[in-house]
Amino acid sequence: MVRPTGDGDAAEPGALPLELTRFIGRRRDLALARHALERSRLVTLTGTGGVGKTRLAFRLAREVSRAFADGVHVVALADVQEPALIGHTVNTAVGIRETSAQWQLDTLVEHLRDRQALLVLDNCEHLVSATAALADALLRACGRLTVLATSREALNVAGEAVVPVPPLSTPDPDQALTATAVAQSEAVTLFADRAAAALPGFEVTAENQRSVADLCRLLDGIPLAIELAAVRLRVLPLPELLARMGDRYRLLTQGSRTAPARHQTLRASIDWTYDLCSPAERLLWSRLSVFSGGFGLDAAEAVAAGGEIDRTEVLDLVAALLDKSVLTRVADSREPRYQMLETIRQYGTERLAGAESAELDRRHREWFAALAVHADADWPGPRQADWLERLRREHANLRAALNSCLAHDGQSGLRLAWAVENYWLARGFLSEGRHWLGQLLDAAPEPTVDRGRALRLAAWLAILQGDHDVVPALLEEGERIAAGTGDAHLAVFVAQTRGLLALFSGDLEFAIERLEESVEAFAALGHRTGEIHSMFEAGLALSLAGESERASAWHVRCQETTAPIGEAWWRSFSLWAFGVEKWRQSDYAAAAELERESLRLKRPLEDQLGHSVCLEAMSWIAASEGDAERAARLLGAADALLRKVGLALEGIPRMWVYHLKGEGDARRRASEGAFRSAYASGAAMSVDAAVAYALGEAEPAPAPEPDRAPLSRREQEVSELVAKGMTNREIASMLVISVRTAEKHVDNILSKLGLANRTQLAAHVAGRG
Repeated sequence: MVRPTGDGDAAEPGALPLELTRFIGRRRDLALARHALERSRLVTLTGTGGVGKTRLAFRLAREVSRAFADGVHVVALADVQEPALIGHTVNTAVGIRETSAQWQLDTLVEHLRDRQALLVLDNCEHLVSATAALADALLRACGRLTVLATSREALNVAGEAVVPVPPLSTPDPDQALTATAVAQSEAVTLFADRAAAALPGFEVTAENQRSVADLCRLLDGIPLAIELAAVRLRVLPLPELLARMGDRYRLLTQGSRTAPARHQTLRASIDWTYDLCSPAERLLWSRLSVFSGGFGLDAAEAVAAGGEIDRTEVLDLVAALLDKSVLTRVADSREPRYQMLETIRQYGTERLAGAESAELDRRHREWFAALAVHADADWPGPRQADWLERLRREHANLRAALNSCLAHDGQSGLRLAWAVENYWLARGFLSEGRHWLGQLLDAAPEPTVDRGRALRLAAWLAILQGDHDVVPALLEEGERIAAGTGDAHLAVFVAQTRGLLALFSGDLEFAIERLEESVEAFAALGHRTGEIHSMFEAGLALSLAGESERASAWHVRCQETTAPIGEAWWRSFSLWAFGVEKWRQSDYAAAAELERESLRLKRPLEDQLGHSVCLEAMSWIAASEGDAERAARLLGAADALLRKVGLALEGIPRMWVYHLKGEGDARRRASEGAFRSAYASGAAMSVDAAVAYALGEAEPAPAPEPDRAPLSRREQEVSELVAKGMTNREIASMLVISVRTAEKHVDNILSKLGLANRTQLAAHVAGRG
């Protein structure tokens, strides 16, 4: 009878090996796998190479070993190349002494029939059919046997429970990199542990935590890659190691000499998977590497099909790559969507021939340019939330396509950039939108309609950010192109944008005239988006001019136009502006309800820009109603979000007056300490939490502890120049730095001091003086 194996039996064939390094994280994965073992007699852990399937299986087997009276037996299949040898390998692992060259299933069944044992079949992917047949036969004949397998694809046996093993968690790049976020990252914890073993004394500190987090993200949280990178610290300092990650396959080649060959280098691990694929699967893998950040099935069929791969074959090949853990399914996507780890993607890119790579690059950029135009055409309707979600998921692909357009097709890039205008606005990517437009306008100087539309959008984004000086030249060139091409749509867009510039500059009479004309001109052209946008802006301009009756009429017309067609984007902005108008009339109850209705519409759109202005208006209403604490908290949330999206509220003179009034009312009704505490609490809220608070769905979290980080000498210098009334451009000129660097200094100062704007900073400096 074979004894139950445990750590003390590690030298015996089939015994669980001793753990030589600390097991990191995987609590959730262990729980899922343990639960699967409780309800199924065959559990397969699947995942890409190097993700830690074997280590997880051994830890799980060790934790559940007491439940198996007749032991745990490990069958190592990685080095078994012939299917005929699987049975012999299992015999050795379970302790059967063979007396014949011919393996007999009956002998193994007889040995295991009455035993309560756990059989761990490790690394089955290259023998998946033969392993599946053996597992199925054993489970049918041996009622007390349980099988735990690890493989890059499932065995597909009846009764099998498949547990995908994901990479280790990495810090969220969209969240602040706090000490808590770093400590909770499994990938960072693993790197720190292995790095300390390779380089005694190494630890993650406040100074290097960002580099460690970036490194772990670049390595996709793959344990094998992280462990190989940690070893490299013996010869490379962390910053240099991070800088060299672009050539990760050549760099990560220092694995343990005693590890399986496929785990001694990152490339060898992925080579193992590549060799298991059919020629068609390999070809599709390499072609799909053209996508960044994932892709939909429709995009895969359009871009990756052709030649040896028919469009109708793509779905089955995608399914095969999913089975082999080359691809993963995006679980929360409404449409069929897939992604591959960046490490896997780069491997596929290397396998592409130069000519095919160029052709795929062309198909990719043309597909996403067409997608953008489709999104723009379909915008004034009920699918706005769907489109924003789709474009959010495609953000990395949009960037890749824009980069490709810069190099090869500037006009298509201009079309792509202006067609996703609403995405740039809703997600608060004003600066990124301007970046791409600027680059593409330089790359494609031909006076086309696409260039005209791009010039107009560049002007609109500059207006929103308060950069009014650059706008006239952009609009003048846009007018010339409209006249030269005879494009009526472009002509109206340029005229509308002149009205928007006037609105933001305080020339309300001109703004009202142009915007009301634009409503009718867009309506005559059948351009519903432009018509509705102009309605909202006309109502806002009239409200700021004090013409309440006409303003209200435009907002009512906007609601009546948008509600039947399911349009929510400009409708929600009109509700916001209508709420501001009701606040001006001291009808605070109606104003608050309009703002709440606007927020409810904006919520599924995840409209960062819209959320910020609604929170701002609700702070004014709360201040007017005498609720200073709520006003300060909403103001803090609004200011934080306005800084994030880059909207310059002070660029709209009348709105800035309202802001100062609301802030002043709140400050007068609260002590300085109470105001600051509530403001800090609001500024620390997530967008979702701030919206929930504004809608009365949740109570605010307590204010965070103030940040005690001192200003640097340069930041003190910048703060004093701000206090003197200097602009970022003037500060940059005086200090001989770029305007962008000056902007960053100002943002850092405001964050450190918990202030909302330059006016508060000037007051702070004066008070300190």
